Amino acid sequence: MTIDTTLMTDAPACVADNSDESRCSDYSATYSPEDNKLRLYSVGRLDSQTYARVKEAGFRWAPKQGFFVAPMWTPDREDLLIELAGEIGDEDTSLVDRAEERADRFEDYSDSRSRDAQATRRGVAAITEHIPFGQPILVGHHSERHARKDAARIEAGMRKAVKMWDTAEYWKYRAAGALRHAKYKERADVRARRIKGLEADKRKNERTIAEARHALQLWQREGLTLEQAQAIANYSHVSRCFPLADFPRDPPASQYEGSMSLWSALDGSVINTAQAHEMAIRAQNAMIAWASRWATHYNNRINYERAMLGEQGGLVAERVAVEVGGRALIAGEWLVITRVNKSGGQIVSVTTNARFVRVRGIEEVTDYQAPDPEQAAKVKAATKVAPMSNFPGEGFVHITQAQWDAITKDYRGTRTMEATQAGGRHRVRVALGALVQKGEKDDNKRYSYPFVFITDAKRVDPPAVAAQMAVKAEPLPPPVPARVEPRLAYQAPESNDFDKMREQLRQGVQVVSAPQLFPTPAQLAVRMVELAQLEPGMRVLEPSAGTGRILEAIPAGCHVVAVEINPTLFARLDATGRAVVAGDFLKCSPELLWGQFDRVLMNPPFVDAQDIAHIQHALQMLKPGGRLVAICANGPRQNEQLRPLVEQYGGTWEVLPADTFRESGTGVNAAMLSLSI
Repeated sequence: MTIDTTLMTDAPACVADNSDESRCSDYSATYSPEDNKLRLYSVGRLDSQTYARVKEAGFRWAPKQGFFVAPMWTPDREDLLIELAGEIGDEDTSLVDRAEERADRFEDYSDSRSRDAQATRRGVAAITEHIPFGQPILVGHHSERHARKDAARIEAGMRKAVKMWDTAEYWKYRAAGALRHAKYKERADVRARRIKGLEADKRKNERTIAEARHALQLWQREGLTLEQAQAIANYSHVSRCFPLADFPRDPPASQYEGSMSLWSALDGSVINTAQAHEMAIRAQNAMIAWASRWATHYNNRINYERAMLGEQGGLVAERVAVEVGGRALIAGEWLVITRVNKSGGQIVSVTTNARFVRVRGIEEVTDYQAPDPEQAAKVKAATKVAPMSNFPGEGFVHITQAQWDAITKDYRGTRTMEATQAGGRHRVRVALGALVQKGEKDDNKRYSYPFVFITDAKRVDPPAVAAQMAVKAEPLPPPVPARVEPRLAYQAPESNDFDKMREQLRQGVQVVSAPQLFPTPAQLAVRMVELAQLEPGMRVLEPSAGTGRILEAIPAGCHVVAVEINPTLFARLDATGRAVVAGDFLKCSPELLWGQFDRVLMNPPFVDAQDIAHIQHALQMLKPGGRLVAICANGPRQNEQLRPLVEQYGGTWEVLPADTFRESGTGVNAAMLSLSI
């Protein structure tokens, strides 16, 4: 670790004069061992200088809670809070309490966004009452400009509503996650792993203190020479800046004024041995004091976590005597314990018969079953290490003990040999051939791992087969899954209005060239259906389907066949699952449409008196007793050719108001006729 001596300063604190007492009363500070965070509370706004110091120290303002919070404890942050507040108290709220407060705030955010989303959805619905999003825009039609404007408003409103709904769902999940995380942090196994991490940090800190004390002893020797000072400086890693104003020197000494180590300063004749000695002593003492504060902090946190773990009942494995042969419930499986691993007299992990990761932390054990003597003996026999042998077998390489010790550990080891008629189960030494066969030219042998016989070590032959048969080793049983409640099958959330909006947004606005299409107003389509007197099971024909306004008004239970000549409109209607025929209705015959119909509802094109031809052709599609309801132009030719048909069959002729098709972009005079044959 490199020590920058310019950062080593004593911690200031509030003194007892009136001004500082008043300043300290404006602040309060707390520390929570649960999350290892420091918090600063202020009765008013911080002045710019104090705010800059607080921010530089790593504190961040939490606007909803009304305090500054640092992500973790450090000595300099503690010093700053003591300077401002005089003391640091205990945090009153627990981790779960704070998580519940966060969850409440997140729920409020979710409710607010949900209300906004519903309001926006209602606004979109008000526009879509007469132009559903996804309905084609008719290029060249009177309604094109108005439809494009409405479609743009609908799309913008839908995107806003979906975004607000997604935001509401996000905050709802955040609320649940805050509580889940807090409860997870309080679990016994999680707390035990946290203790392990703190103990590892503590050991690292203790090594730092030991290294600093050792360096301090070296610097305190009498009569240090320049060479000795450089050697110690190379080990102690102390650095600082050496400005020319404070450390004047002339070339050829280094003129560099930035940060450099004591070794570089000595080597560049920037400082002398006495100066290096003084700086190093001060730096090492500061490092020891700094690391000692961390050591105290780690001890306090470990004691707190252990106390909390004790209140929770501790770990399962700490309440029982864990033995080889016992069974431990780990991650839903009963595993056989083959070895108990300890450190400092405490069990830290167990080796098991798990399929993959065999060594498991003791905190992972959630239940335990003690073994009987027979069970323990079987496990010990199955896991017993074969005895080491040392004999000159066939193909063995002969080397001395010194040669064996000189081989790197990564390139030597042992191999277990199974029992044969010549001898029982045993182990022999192996090593990389290139390291034990110096003169061998065969690369296949040089890079193999031959067996090794140590010539100057005691000869040990493989054990007799009869001796090993006295205790028969049986293989360990496989892990046994614990009985757990079956998981419920996943159920996808029900679709809502916002999911439908999202799907419509994917489809987007369709643009269709259909200058003579005038969609039937929704209310008029309902009146046509009522006039047709539809009943379930009837075959119904819609020979000019267009955008599907009349089809949408037909009740369920009827067998509907539609005809549409425009390819784009046909594709849109066909995607809804209806029976749609693509083509010119005037060229369709009853055979092409699978027979005649009980009812015909239609709004044919008006241009060039096509409505007359369409209605006359539709009469051929009706069964005897069938009924036709149609919209037509209220012009001279229609009155001359169609009105007599109505009078012939005893139907009705209703002149529609002039503004009936206003929403479709036209003020054409129209009539609605109905007749039965």
